[in-house]
Amino acid sequence: MNEAEIKQLQTLYEGLVRRNIKVIDTVCALQSGGDPERCNDLRQEVMLGLWLHLDRYRTAVPERIWVAWRARTIIYNYRRHRLPPPDRLAEDVADSLAEETYHCREQLEELTAHLPPEEQRLLRLRLEGYDVREIADRLGCSPGAVNKRMQRVIKKLRAINDKIHNK
Repeated sequence: MNEAEIKQLQTLYEGLVRRNIKVIDTVCALQSGGDPERCNDLRQEVMLGLWLHLDRYRTAVPERIWVAWRARTIIYNYRRHRLPPPDRLAEDVADSLAEETYHCREQLEELTAHLPPEEQRLLRLRLEGYDVREIADRLGCSPGAVNKRMQRVIKKLRAINDKIHNK
């Protein structure tokens, strides 16, 4: 990767974070259970994870959805591999879900409603943080088949998104 490509990625990352900092902060605050130190740790993990997965970002997917999805997945994996079992979230923290996160969910639900049930299940498992091998075990297929199906689902979601938002 040359300097120009790195600079382009850095600019994309900075803009993505700047425009979606509220989504990142909301997801981290909700997942930290109100602990400021844990929230800061999660935020750092999310920022690093967004940078590491920036090559997977596609403009066909609304960026708020992508950022919220990546943040949730990064936090889930971080908790699963590095933290003790999370405390239950207090009801008042869960009730304070930000409007932006709500809209991201609505948009994602709108897009996934157009998918067949088996593809919705695959996407749901992936969004819940299961890795490819775990999904393959649950679905009774190979990890390669899961990857291929996931590629098809993402392609369909992009097409549905374009159809809905570019009428």
